[in-house]
Amino acid sequence: MGQVVNIFFINISIIYLVLSLTLYLMRHVLPVQVASPLAVRVWFGVAMGVAAVLLTINSFPVEAARIDLRIIPLALAAAYAGPVGVGVTVVMTMVGRMALDGMTGQLFQSLATLVAFLSLTFLVHRARLRRGHAFSAYVVFGTVLVLIRVTGNVSTDVFMTVFLPYFAMTFFGAWMCYWVAKQIETHLRMFRLHTQRATVDELTGLPNRYMTLERLNDVEASGLSWALLVIDVDRFKQLNDTYGHRTGDAVLRRIGMTLREHCPEDGFVGRYGGEEFVLVTENTRDAKQLAERLVRAVRETTYTFEDQVIPMTISVGVSIANAEPGTVVFERADAALYQAKADGRDQVKIG
Repeated sequence: MGQVVNIFFINISIIYLVLSLTLYLMRHVLPVQVASPLAVRVWFGVAMGVAAVLLTINSFPVEAARIDLRIIPLALAAAYAGPVGVGVTVVMTMVGRMALDGMTGQLFQSLATLVAFLSLTFLVHRARLRRGHAFSAYVVFGTVLVLIRVTGNVSTDVFMTVFLPYFAMTFFGAWMCYWVAKQIETHLRMFRLHTQRATVDELTGLPNRYMTLERLNDVEASGLSWALLVIDVDRFKQLNDTYGHRTGDAVLRRIGMTLREHCPEDGFVGRYGGEEFVLVTENTRDAKQLAERLVRAVRETTYTFEDQVIPMTISVGVSIANAEPGTVVFERADAALYQAKADGRDQVKIG
């Protein structure tokens, strides 16, 4: 009995470790579900297959059977990734069992059990049960399959003192693992959501002021040469006063898209605040030409409101960093922008 309890805690620790690491690595594609892209379902099946192999290695042989919690990663793969996920897990489980025991009668019994489990997955998938209900069905069915396998293969005493506690631990461990998986998934999704809200400008989809300054600091600390473009939308207040803030928001969104489309691969563009944007590029030689392309692109873009064409332009101040603090570079670019505004707007000035 003591060894069964010990194996239980080792197995649960393995499942927790693999499950937590898997969900963290897949945090950008959460939630994992039957409708997820094929690659997501395959990789989740691979992860659960790794867990099943580790459980097999750490199993406890009892007469003609092995005690472990392989049914839990199989049920998780089926509930989260459907037939594709559990199919991958089943294959990896069989490979692991073959590597451990070789071609034995137990291997073929395991294969029959896994095939029956895989068949159930297709039936449950067609029934479209909720994930929690499907997981419960997989655990119950898998445990019944194990019960059928061991009945008659072990003595009554071993069955009562080892396998009955094992079945109870399986149900308890399955509930714990599913609950933990839900909690981890929820926390990672919320973290991703809050991170996006904290770093991405909701209106334009560009990095917000905080993220822009963070990336600006990274460029400054890199020691590489870089150029800063401070961009301001001309007569934006007049636009809002004439057509309303909804039109102003639409114009800012479109200008943000234009800037992103023309941003070089070695740079980034972000919304600094209001109608002001910042673009950083490592190509200092062509910084002025880049700024002029941006001015021309915005000028040539058609903005309309109620079938009325609204001419829009931007002014740009450019500054080249020369091994000096980013604040100095920004002040110089901002002064150049002010000069471009004073000289009639819709143009580029170098600071």
